[in-house]
Amino acid sequence: MGSQYCVGNDLGTTNSVVAYASLQHAAGGGEPTLELLPIPQLVAPGQIEPRPSLPSFLYLPRESEVESLVTPLVSDPAAGITGHYARQQSAENPQRVVVAAKSWLCHGRVGRTEAVLPWQSPPEVRKVSALDCTERILSHLVAAWHEAHPEAPLADQQVVLTVPASFDPAARELTRQAAMGAGLPDHFVLLEEPQAAVYRWLATHAADWRDVLAAGDALLVVDVGGGTTDLTLVSVDEHQGELALQRLAVGNHLLLGGDNMDLAVAHFVANRLQQQGHDLDPWQSVSLWHACRDAKEKLLSDGGPDEQTISVLGRG
Repeated sequence: MGSQYCVGNDLGTTNSVVAYASLQHAAGGGEPTLELLPIPQLVAPGQIEPRPSLPSFLYLPRESEVESLVTPLVSDPAAGITGHYARQQSAENPQRVVVAAKSWLCHGRVGRTEAVLPWQSPPEVRKVSALDCTERILSHLVAAWHEAHPEAPLADQQVVLTVPASFDPAARELTRQAAMGAGLPDHFVLLEEPQAAVYRWLATHAADWRDVLAAGDALLVVDVGGGTTDLTLVSVDEHQGELALQRLAVGNHLLLGGDNMDLAVAHFVANRLQQQGHDLDPWQSVSLWHACRDAKEKLLSDGGPDEQTISVLGRG
């Protein structure tokens, strides 16, 4: 039987998303409808809710917590909980949460497969590698798909996984290994994020993009993500009377993105606290970083508040 769906997985530094479209509908001459997969995830012990995205955080619980965190999608929470609950814990228990594993995949100075995360956490916290964390996040996405579409296993679908254009060959290969370990079929396509954006733009301008662009023009794709900023330059050339797109260059701003904006806000708040006589220890600083990220997202959301209080837990 042929594939029923084209399934796209956006493995983000801070949030991951699954989108899909029916191939059968497109084969019938209709316009394919793009849909987001609701992703069930733990939002509190014993409470599961579907969300449009899965926060790319991994919480490593204490032994006393494991039993209360078992869910249909996570049979072994001792290996880590990903999603909304893990992101909550990043502010309350930052020493037990792996953040930005995608960025660690392209960190050449630290073994990308070594169990060193969460970075500089206490000895009692079990460590994992960036590869392990990536596989754990993708496993959750795969399980969410199979729960929603048991009649259409991923092994039979057209599957795409996006990566930053600035990923080096080692990071791409590790992403592929994690995807295979998580249950993606061996025929899945690894697609650069800016290239995916160009494809989407071409699809929405199928009737007129050749009128909008001319030979000699260039497209600049700017993708500001949670942990990476991809700048890709695409040229418009003419071959045998037909326009063709060719990638010219990729920027190397590998570790620059929304996380840096959050750190800038956290630095501003930390200076305010220091002026009031409050010096933060390293883990309080990490907690402040995550609290600032939550505040930023709430302030910038549709209908968000004008002000947001930021709290940091005391120590001892």
